Amino acid sequence: MNNLPDSAKRWKRKSRKELVKDRWISLYADECELPDGHIVEPFYVLEEKEWVHVVAVAGDGAILLTRLYRYPADWFGWELPCGTVDPGEDPLEAAKRELKEETGHVAATWQQVGGPLYPNPARQTNRMYCFIATDLTNAGPQTLDVTEDIEFEFVPPAEVRNRMSTGEFCHALHIACYFLAADAIGIGTKVA
Repeated sequence: MNNLPDSAKRWKRKSRKELVKDRWISLYADECELPDGHIVEPFYVLEEKEWVHVVAVAGDGAILLTRLYRYPADWFGWELPCGTVDPGEDPLEAAKRELKEETGHVAATWQQVGGPLYPNPARQTNRMYCFIATDLTNAGPQTLDVTEDIEFEFVPPAEVRNRMSTGEFCHALHIACYFLAADAIGIGTKVA
């Protein structure tokens, strides 16, 4: 085991080349020096906006899921309401906005669970925030972005677990958020 202090284990960026920078992402090729002097080049770093995921729980304990198409994976599946945090926006406000936009629902009670999570700290700089939303009401129709075509439905927690086992609910970040919420408020975890 290496007993060096964390500060001595940090990599040093020697140079950075910007490969892509637009409203969605920034991609960099860095030249890094490891603590032992080895050079790693290129080391790709992806910057994205922060993300929010919402475990919306109805009064009867049902979970609000969304179903949509994910182009990079060419996959249709179930997820939690989610989205990005706009620049300068508070993550809780982003979660409220995304829940309303994607499902038309609003919640009177909100709780953040866990600290911010890193989706992939090996390559990405952004964090994900997980919220539980309860005391739900339907506040109107969805207001989707041009790239979104989202269905939604309330399902019992056992059905969420069932969809995990069948691959219909298989987005790893959403599964992590679901289990953080399940532990925090004691929602069911048995497979149907």
